[in-house]
Amino acid sequence: MKENQMQKNEWKECKLGDVVRINYGKGLPEQKRKPGNVPVFSSAGITGWHNIPMVNNKGIIIGRKGTIGTVYYSDKPFFCIDTAYYIEPDETKYDIKYLFYLLNTIGLKELNEDSAVPGLNRDTAYAQEILLPPLPEQRAIAGVLSSLDDKIDLLHRQNKTLEEMAEALWRKMFVEEANPEWKRGKLGDEMNITMGQSPPGHTYNEEKQGIIFFQGRAEFDFRFPQTRLYCTEPKRFSKKGDTLVSVRAPVGDINMAYEDCCIGRGLAAVRHKKNCTAYTFYRIRSLKNEFDAFEQQGTVFGSIGKDDFNNIDVVLSPEIAIQEFEYTAKPIDDKIFANSIQIRTLSHLRDTLLPKLMSGEVRVSEKSDQSDKSDKSDRSDRSDRSDQSDKSDFSDQSDFSERRKND
Repeated sequence: MKENQMQKNEWKECKLGDVVRINYGKGLPEQKRKPGNVPVFSSAGITGWHNIPMVNNKGIIIGRKGTIGTVYYSDKPFFCIDTAYYIEPDETKYDIKYLFYLLNTIGLKELNEDSAVPGLNRDTAYAQEILLPPLPEQRAIAGVLSSLDDKIDLLHRQNKTLEEMAEALWRKMFVEEANPEWKRGKLGDEMNITMGQSPPGHTYNEEKQGIIFFQGRAEFDFRFPQTRLYCTEPKRFSKKGDTLVSVRAPVGDINMAYEDCCIGRGLAAVRHKKNCTAYTFYRIRSLKNEFDAFEQQGTVFGSIGKDDFNNIDVVLSPEIAIQEFEYTAKPIDDKIFANSIQIRTLSHLRDTLLPKLMSGEVRVSEKSDQSDKSDKSDRSDRSDRSDQSDKSDFSDQSDFSERRKND
């Protein structure tokens, strides 16, 4: 206990301006950007690409105007435009990745000083009090948090690859190799569509009372919506695996229900009449142009009603083709679901650890910094092997159609 307290006493209490220099970004209109692989950062994150970096190093970007106080990290040279600040490394004072995590905990988003356009004053940021451990401990803390972020990033990339494979299979089976003799019909011929209905406002809560409630696309994530609200008097329901579709501006954005829930008037739940959930998702995703037409019809904002939804013209896929697609795509979707659950678990762990590590409530051995460096190359190797494994599994499964024909 005494040793831990002595180590904690080595932490330095100071102001942010005592440690870092915050620099202004530089204007770079879109028409002046040249094709390249240099990320261009604004207060909203990466907003484009350029051929010449403004900062020839890794660094931190902080929103100055608009989306103020949002913190981004670039691990390679970048360009920072004038709606943001940037910070460069200074290895004599701080570990740049540690500083990135620290800046996410000091409330920069709450420091707006402009009533018209939200703005972050540099002097106000400089005045924020921080707690700075010795450099070896900074590196160890950054190593723990970076390890979690690396795992989360790997899972996100796996999900993106998996979804691209399923989409490629959809295009191959139902567009490129579609039989011209397949019948045309309406979406309602093959799908059950449930339009959402909003319960009374007083029945919403964040205390997990009742059933999970999704009002609209605001809760949408990569594939599965983020749970924010519950409802004690649900009106319309969606089952696990249903495709959730935004029916009010913007029309046509989609997610998938990861468990039974109720839906408000901003959403519809769609399911194939024979419960082919993967087919449903990629079928609805293929209707982007049709949904865009409804988006453009609204005088104030776009919307689509149940009759219009049911009456969208489609080519009706034969059942054998749907089952073949489901055979391959459903395991891919199941893997995306498992990865997404793990992403949420790791994200929660990181967000729980972050303030505790930054305050010294949870301590990290400086030795963990070295072990983390050796782990990173292992994780990179595993990432490559995992991507290849996913593609190999998909290749094996995509032969199912041919095997069925030969049989």
